[in-house]
Parts: sequence; C-alpha cells; structure tokens
Amino acid sequence: MSESFEQSIVSLLEDHVELAISTVQKLRAEKLELEAEIARLSNDVLQRDAKIQELETRNSELDEELNLEKLATTQERSEIRERLEGLMAVLSASGEIAADTGDEIDFTSQSTEEDTDTSLPASDSEDSEEN
Repeated sequence: MSESFEQSIVSLLEDHVELAISTVQKLRAEKLELEAEIARLSNDVLQRDAKIQELETRNSELDEELNLEKLATTQERSEIRERLEGLMAVLSASGEIAADTGDEIDFTSQSTEEDTDTSLPASDSEDSEEN
C-alpha cells in the first residue's frame, strides 16, 4: 500500500505541477494581452492629447482673430462717428440744420439699427463727396 500511496501522491503532485504550469502560461498570455491593450490605450491618449493641443491652438488663434475684428469694428465706428460729426458740423455751419432745434445727437450712446441705417448713407455720401 505504501507503494500505491506514493504513486498517488506523485500523481497528485504531477497534476498540481501541470496545473501550476498551465496557470503560469495562461497568466503570461493574459499579461501580454493586457500590455498590448495598455499600449493601444496609451497611443489613443497621445493622439487625443495631440488633438486637444491642436484645438487649443486653433481656439487661441480664433480668439485673437475675434479680438482683432472687434478692434477693427470699434475703430471703424469711431471713424464713422467722426465723419458724421464733421458732416453735421458742416451742415450746421451752412445753415441747413437749425442751431436752435434743441435736438442733440448723443454719440456716446449705443446705436440702434435705425441709427446705423441712417448714419451709413450719410457716411457713404461723404465718401462720394470726397472722391
């Protein structure tokens, strides 16, 4: 019996060793799969970081462009106001606008659509007079 008992123990140990070997092989295969997945995800993160950087750069460029457009618009409005004030002064001096009407134009207030519509032709006519 002792010989069969020893064979049982040896057989049992061999089974455990084979199970351990297969478990180690399985774990190595899973490790390789996980490393490949990590590499793929790292690549995705790098691509997204590059895309985010590109979008942030584009956003900065658009912000700068918007600020330049706002500045140009402000300067253009200022020039139109100056030309309109000059035209009003010329008309007033020539007697076409009565000095005692009491109506004064406030150039510091925000212009409405009606103001914009009426002031643009006046500036256009001034431009045509200069040419």
